[in-house]
Amino acid sequence: MDNLIQKKVFVYIFCFFCICSITISFIYKINLSNIFGEIAPNAYLLQKKIYAKTGGAVSDLMTHWEYIQILRSDITNLFSFEMGVDTKLLNFPLHHIIFSQIYFLADNFNNYLFFFFCFSLTIPFLVYLNISEVFENLNKRTLLLISSLIYILPIFQYTSIWGNNHITAIFFFFIGTLFHLKLKKSNFVKIRYVYLSIIFLSFAAYTKQFYVFFFVYFFIELLLNLKLKPFILVSIFTILLSIPGIFFIVINPLLYLGFNQETTNFSSSVLVSSSICFFYLIPFIIQNLLNNFRNKKINVKELFNIKITTISFIVFFLCFPNFYYEGNIGAGIFYKLFYLILNYKIIFFITSFLGIYFIFFFTRNNIQSYVLSLLLLCTFSSGFFVFQKYFEPMFFLIFLIYFDKEKILVCLRKNNYVLMLYFLTYYISINYIYFFGI
Repeated sequence: MDNLIQKKVFVYIFCFFCICSITISFIYKINLSNIFGEIAPNAYLLQKKIYAKTGGAVSDLMTHWEYIQILRSDITNLFSFEMGVDTKLLNFPLHHIIFSQIYFLADNFNNYLFFFFCFSLTIPFLVYLNISEVFENLNKRTLLLISSLIYILPIFQYTSIWGNNHITAIFFFFIGTLFHLKLKKSNFVKIRYVYLSIIFLSFAAYTKQFYVFFFVYFFIELLLNLKLKPFILVSIFTILLSIPGIFFIVINPLLYLGFNQETTNFSSSVLVSSSICFFYLIPFIIQNLLNNFRNKKINVKELFNIKITTISFIVFFLCFPNFYYEGNIGAGIFYKLFYLILNYKIIFFITSFLGIYFIFFFTRNNIQSYVLSLLLLCTFSSGFFVFQKYFEPMFFLIFLIYFDKEKILVCLRKNNYVLMLYFLTYYISINYIYFFGI
C-alpha cells in the first residue's frame, strides 16, 4: 500500500475521486450537516427549487443570504441593523460585506452558490502550500494526498456547498498561517510577512470571531523573536486593525453576549473540545505506533510519558466532576455516538482524556506551543454549543504545521495510508448515515 501511494497514478486518481465526491455533493445538494436531525425538506430552499433536508448549514444559508441582500440594498445597513436582533446572524460580517458588493453574485442565488463552491476548492491548495513550508523533504505526492483529504471532510463539504462563511474564514486563516510560516522560515527577519499575516488573520477573525484566539499564540512568538521597536510597531498596527471590530461589538453587543449562554460550562467544553481533537488525532497515533513497531523502536515511556500523563489526569479530573452539556446539538461525533446514542458515557470520557493527553504529547516543547494547545482546549468555552465544524479543517492544519514536526514525520514517512483510509471511512460513514437516515 505504501509503494502504491507513492505512485503518481494512484495519487492523481485519489485526488480526482476527492474532487468528484465534493462535486457530486454540490450537484445533488447533499446536506450532510443534518444527518442526526429531522428528515424534512427545507421550505426556504424549496421556494428556489432546491430540495435538501433542513437543519445545520442549509438552514444557516437563509440567514447568510438574507443579510447579504440587506447589505446589497444599502451598505450602511451594516450600522443600522443590529446583530441578533434585526438579523439572526451572530458573526462578524466581512463575508457578507464582500459578497454583497459583488453584484452578479449578490443578485443571483444560484450564482452565489456556484461561485462559492468553486472558491472553496482553493482551500486544499492553501493546505498544500502551508504543509510544504514545514515538510520540505517529505515526498510531494504525500503532501498532495494529505491536502486532497480536505475535499472529503464532511464538514468542509457541506459548508462549501451551502455558501457558509466558515469557508471564507478558513480561506483567510490559512493565508495568514502561510505568511506566518514564511516569517518563521526567515527567522523573523522579513517583517513584511508579519504585517501580511496579521492582515489575513484579522480578516479571518472579522469573518468568524473565534479565530482571534490565534493572536495570543502569534504575539507570544513575536514577543520572543522580534526586537522591541518592530514589536511595538506591529502591536500598534494590530490595535488599529482591531478598532473597527471593537466599534462593531459596541453597537452589536450580542456578538459577545449572545454566545455567553449556559448550554455547557467551561470545564465541560474542555472535555468536548479534547474529544473532538482526539477524533482527528487517531490516524496519526495509529501511524506512529505502526511505524515505530516496524522499526522496532517502540518506547512505552516515550509514548506514555509520565509527565504528560500526570498533567493530563490533573486537567481531566478538574473538568470531569462538573460535566454538563445540554441537548444533542454539537459536541462532536464521539459525544453523539457514545454519550447520546449508545449511552456508553465512559467511552466518551476516555476519548476526552486521550484527546488531552495526545494534544500535549504532540505539542512542541516551548511555551508558545503549550499556549496554543491550551487555547485549542479552552477557546470554545463561552457556554454556547461546541460544534465540530469549528475544528474542521482548522485543527487538521494547525496540528500539521504547529505541533511537533519530528513526531508527525514519524507518522507520515511510512504507513501514511492509515490517514487516507481513516478519513475515507469517516466520509463513507457520514454519507451512509445521510442516505439511510439512521
